[in-house]
Amino acid sequence: MKRIELKNDCYKKIKYNDKEKTKIDYEFYFDSKDEWHRLNDPARIWYYTSGNIELEEYCINDRLHRLEGPAQISYYESGEIHHEGYWINGEKYLKEEFYKLINIERNLKLLNKK
Repeated sequence: MKRIELKNDCYKKIKYNDKEKTKIDYEFYFDSKDEWHRLNDPARIWYYTSGNIELEEYCINDRLHRLEGPAQISYYESGEIHHEGYWINGEKYLKEEFYKLINIERNLKLLNKK
């Protein structure tokens, strides 16, 4: 497994499927506390041997979390979406609950600006 230092005391770990290190098995992103963490992009990504993404998970402070859409997305090897999971601060929501909650929070922010 290869560890790569990034900005702001963050790093990523990559595991390859082959000795030539051309096919990635997975890549994980961590913060300085060694917690899964990445803003605006997935913190954990697994790949099929073909190189296509199998699963991606958005994490902040070691918890599944994403407000812009699903925090967990699995794909068929063809690239089509197989499943989506909606999480906020490690708590799972049904898709309808998630979007209802996000819309309520956005509306409250707009009201507070007035």
